[in-house]
Amino acid sequence: MTSVLLQDVSTIVQPTSPPSIDTVRALCHDLRQPLLAILLLAGCEGGDVRHRLDGILDQAQWLSDMVEGVIGGAADDPPVGVDVVDLAARVVLRAQPTARCQIGFVGPSRAVAVIAPVALSRAVSCVLDNAVRAAGPGGQVTVEVTGTDGEITILVIDDGPGLGQVPTNNSLGLTITRALVSACGGAFDLNPGATSGVVARISLPVTSSRALAS
Repeated sequence: MTSVLLQDVSTIVQPTSPPSIDTVRALCHDLRQPLLAILLLAGCEGGDVRHRLDGILDQAQWLSDMVEGVIGGAADDPPVGVDVVDLAARVVLRAQPTARCQIGFVGPSRAVAVIAPVALSRAVSCVLDNAVRAAGPGGQVTVEVTGTDGEITILVIDDGPGLGQVPTNNSLGLTITRALVSACGGAFDLNPGATSGVVARISLPVTSSRALAS
């Protein structure tokens, strides 16, 4: 495993029946973080201009993907074989410009599942945004991807005040997360951390290499 420091519901054809949610309100919720990141990157003075422009382009592309996922539905976010490690790492990188805490990322070299990539990216973004808010300035959040023969797990662990102590505006993000993870055929749950904070877990079924090739 490698560890590097890195710094938050569309209507799709769904294998299960996720909780109902207002797709426009959910989309507006998810647009806030990348829009804030673009504003911060555009307003920053000094530093590597090329790096900032690349960051703005990445955030703008993510905005476009989310909007198209809502407008186009399943046609624009079909289930495909996705490297969940790479997907989670990209979510963490997009969160970096607006995070006021330290974020760690841990994962194997590769872990593949057949999922709707925009839906899962939005789910991980929502969980990470909640964790960053809970950890607060100077806090710590860790995103960890693990895989077994039957399951891929994404853990988002924060050192905040714990369950029942997070700001009330986080509840919509958790509702969105449950719906999006369910749409990917996975499961989502929250548990208290070992000493403080919360452990958010997204579990996804593993896809065999034979199934991917068929």
